[in-house]
Amino acid sequence: MTSIGDYNKIMSDRKLFNKVVYTPLSEALKILEERKKDKKLIAKVEKLLKGDIPEVLKRKKYCVQFRQIATPNNDCRHFIRLAKGNNLHPVFFEYFDDKFTSNNEFKHSLGQLRVQGKVNKKDNYPIEKITIVDFTKHDGKKLKDVKTLWGEKLIDFHRRLFLVHDYYFDNSNFYDASVWLKNNGGKAIDYYTNFFLLFICNGILFENFLTTNDEEGEFTKNIVLPAIEKVIKLTGVKPLIIPIGALDMENDTHWISYHPKVKILIPKI
Repeated sequence: MTSIGDYNKIMSDRKLFNKVVYTPLSEALKILEERKKDKKLIAKVEKLLKGDIPEVLKRKKYCVQFRQIATPNNDCRHFIRLAKGNNLHPVFFEYFDDKFTSNNEFKHSLGQLRVQGKVNKKDNYPIEKITIVDFTKHDGKKLKDVKTLWGEKLIDFHRRLFLVHDYYFDNSNFYDASVWLKNNGGKAIDYYTNFFLLFICNGILFENFLTTNDEEGEFTKNIVLPAIEKVIKLTGVKPLIIPIGALDMENDTHWISYHPKVKILIPKI
């Protein structure tokens, strides 16, 4: 296998990690244009994926954000701004068959919204936490089966939140990748290689992978880095991955918080 280096060293050296994993956006845009004209590379990727490339990635210049449920928190809104500012077509890969859990910070934020208030004198945003899901009742259920306290599907509620920001996306912007992920291994350790193959010449992935000393960091070291290494071995090039936000703010709850205007869609229970 083409080596990208010692994983522990990469995880402990932020500059090295960024070099191994990410590509600057301006550079990635040029590379994507070049790769889309490389018939041999395109054919190689199609063969490796056995032709299983989602239709949503086959035409325009795409950029992808992968979340279990797409939701217009600050992270997502920044992704949309980057996409539109660079003439890219934003696509949200979702995973409705994944399980809901209060132990995962992002999934927890889907059921308990963190709504930002106005900045205070200390340049901090006060956060109002609004619980919209009965965690005890739904913990362990598939996300597609989780409902809000007022009986609406959680997926439908978060889709409606886009309208608050006047983001008029059609169905071509959203892709439930549940079946694709199942067909490509079913577990992250199996499907991440094929997932990264999608970002060789079919689009750009916008994602911040964490290097923290916790479960998220272990995921990066044990799943993400080996998958990138394998993709480089298979294709000779690395997947196009762009960090969404500031790399020194990877744990900042700002990114999973919402604009106050979302409150108009939350019924008073």
